[in-house]
Amino acid sequence: MARRRDVHVSITRMADLTPAQWIADRTEEWDRLVSRGPFCFDSYARLRLIPDPDRYGQRGSEVRAVADAMNDNEQIGVVLSELASFTCTPADCYFLVWEGWPCFHADDPMPRLTIPNRDFFLFHGAVADAETWDSQLNALLGAMEAPTPAFVWQADRAWCVTCDIDPHYATIGGSADTVDAVLALTNVDVVDDRPGVEPPRYF
Repeated sequence: MARRRDVHVSITRMADLTPAQWIADRTEEWDRLVSRGPFCFDSYARLRLIPDPDRYGQRGSEVRAVADAMNDNEQIGVVLSELASFTCTPADCYFLVWEGWPCFHADDPMPRLTIPNRDFFLFHGAVADAETWDSQLNALLGAMEAPTPAFVWQADRAWCVTCDIDPHYATIGGSADTVDAVLALTNVDVVDDRPGVEPPRYF
């Protein structure tokens, strides 16, 4: 499908999965890896895409959408814009995207990175591309809805943002200064996180 001509697309799809192999080589249980990210950073935070549940057994569908609220990709984009100051390689960023999004097809010829129960396609761009992720991915893939990246990191691996399809949050791992910076953001909901403490979940 042709790209939309009015959108500049600088994100590319990668056939060489070598930059993402460190994710596949992680030893965490797969469900913790995809929801909490790699446990190799000094500090962690959670970006709450919607508020935490306020009672046991609550369903995510019960949360009322706020008018003009940013979507998941826009909220992640705000965090990534802040994280751009905490890497030596802001122009060299990687995005793993789950293969199950409707914009992909079973016969897609691009290689997939495999971990238990998840397969991903690899994309490359700059951290700044997160600001226009929706429009670029829609144009690149011919999609109506841009997929949310499951893992985002840059070449120097100073930090990593993880967002699985099931939890209502994204996890940010990095240095103490990096996490302090995202915790100070006022236009998205970021809270401190502890890898050993399981966050609340919707049913």
